[in-house]
Amino acid sequence: MKEKANISYPLFDSFKDKLKPKRSQAQMALSQVNVFSRLSWQEIKIVENAVHIRNYAPGEPVFKQGDPGSGMYVIIEGCVGIFLDIPQQAPKQLSKLGDGDFFGEIALLDESPRTAAATAIENSTIIGFYRPDLMDILKTKPALGGKILLALSEVLAVRLRSTNGELVKVSRKLEAVLESGANE
Repeated sequence: MKEKANISYPLFDSFKDKLKPKRSQAQMALSQVNVFSRLSWQEIKIVENAVHIRNYAPGEPVFKQGDPGSGMYVIIEGCVGIFLDIPQQAPKQLSKLGDGDFFGEIALLDESPRTAAATAIENSTIIGFYRPDLMDILKTKPALGGKILLALSEVLAVRLRSTNGELVKVSRKLEAVLESGANE
């Protein structure tokens, strides 16, 4: 089998990197999130201009349980724990999220209190996309806002179905335990 020669064209090579569009870290992170993954690069840039990027130190809360919901977060780099505060107990870690993960998206739809806390576990760079940012996009770019809301609805539907499936499993286990206790 003939091996393909690796030919270099110095003049072209010096220009080809300049021809590639430069994507920021935030653009790359946003493009990987289901809520924004169907957007064009031009639309991603519009969203990037609306978001807020912040660094968090280990142990620093992104938000606390009970805080009013204000928006969603995307982890560019780092690690965030989602914790449930239980009275008279240590907080229970529900999940550990890393690069590219997102959380808090329900707050884009309503401002209800947070049902859990989010805390940086290590140094983290996080994008905040807040409800007022989405409302501004809906007002100025309604088609883009509609795309975001549709994708957000799809994400929430998938998560709701998954939660319902878990509730059915727990319910069946509880019924089995109650039945076995009644038969003893």
